[in-house]
Amino acid sequence: MTETSPAASPNAASPRGGTLSLAALSCLVVGSMVGGGVFSLPQAFGEATGILGALIAWGIAGTGMLMLAFVFQTLSRRRPDIDAGIYAYARAGFGPYIGFIAALSYWASACLGNVAFLVLTQSTLGAFFPAFGNGNTLPALIGSSVILWGFHIMLLRGVKEAASVNTIVTFAKLLPIAVFLVIVAWSAKGELFVENILGGGQPSAAGLYDQVRQTMLIVVFV
Repeated sequence: MTETSPAASPNAASPRGGTLSLAALSCLVVGSMVGGGVFSLPQAFGEATGILGALIAWGIAGTGMLMLAFVFQTLSRRRPDIDAGIYAYARAGFGPYIGFIAALSYWASACLGNVAFLVLTQSTLGAFFPAFGNGNTLPALIGSSVILWGFHIMLLRGVKEAASVNTIVTFAKLLPIAVFLVIVAWSAKGELFVENILGGGQPSAAGLYDQVRQTMLIVVFV
């Protein structure tokens, strides 16, 4: 008498190979958070607000992002079977139409983010090679297309290879930020710090509110 084992359910979870290390996953998260806009923050903040307004804006934005992270943490615990992100959560909770709108909105934001990043890249090259202009010339368009298709081909070859390149790019982005922080800490002057706590103007609730409002628009979309 032979013992037969029950057939495996088609919905049963199967072990997944090719998982990424904690360091690679951390670099993916940090790399996605540190976009090209972070390098223009000092100039943008200097034009929009003082030190107090910037701190308040960072506090509000950081709290909001933390709450959003807690939301996704709770969703992943309550529905561990869903692993397709925003689209799957929206579809499971509100139906196919809302799921489609969520996926379309995420796709549109990713497209706009890629456009902004590529234009910034090509305009930076334009400072050294005039043919790239402000990122809106034909050479800039060709260069942007090459970069975009290069990333696409790299992702087709496997997530691990793309994660390895992302790790290098992430360190390349964090290094100039670290150098900038060291330079700022070395050259900071106490009297200038005190003068710019409120943005150099007369202290008023309305003025501080305007500073926070303008800075929030910068912080949220970086």
